Amino acid sequence: MILSTLGISPKHLTTTRSTPLEVSSSTINSTVGVGSFTSAVSGTGGLCDSGSYNCNDGLAVLNAGASPFSGRYAVSSDNWLDSMDARQMVISPAAGFNSMGFYITDPNDAGGRLSLGGVDFSFGDIFGSSLGNGRIFYISLYDAAGLGDVSIFSNNPDDGYGIDNVTVANVTEPGTLALLALGLLGLGLSRRSRRNR
Repeated sequence: MILSTLGISPKHLTTTRSTPLEVSSSTINSTVGVGSFTSAVSGTGGLCDSGSYNCNDGLAVLNAGASPFSGRYAVSSDNWLDSMDARQMVISPAAGFNSMGFYITDPNDAGGRLSLGGVDFSFGDIFGSSLGNGRIFYISLYDAAGLGDVSIFSNNPDDGYGIDNVTVANVTEPGTLALLALGLLGLGLSRRSRRNR
């Protein structure tokens, strides 16, 4: 498993919603075959428990113009997924994909971590020390054997993040691409050598 930039024949999680809070549920299933998103452990006591919101209602799909929380927002002009301060969110990609990418906004929980296949990556290792409010990052995941569940953990029950433009795809293993490129380079050099004789 590696963290890298990938993308071939992707499927995107994008659906336009007309209301600011269209979906609030513990599990949200993609209608375009990306996978499902589950609030495994809800947060408490933050802004998700204020006004008309309740942390126990689960994740929320919000319109691009809606952002009830400081620092979390849509990256695209479509809607986006808010963690609603979940202590653990599980992303279960659809079967048959070996890569996934997504934008994450406001991952400023210094003790947070991302877990893939039982391997944990701390937010500090992924994002460095730039975990200020409102920051945006792109995460790419790849596993040649196929992606399993990806968990995002927060150590604060009242701090969350936004996710947007989730993409899943099958990509050729990076080592295979490098070997192909070297083979093509070798063919090109051998042709050039023959012409120069």
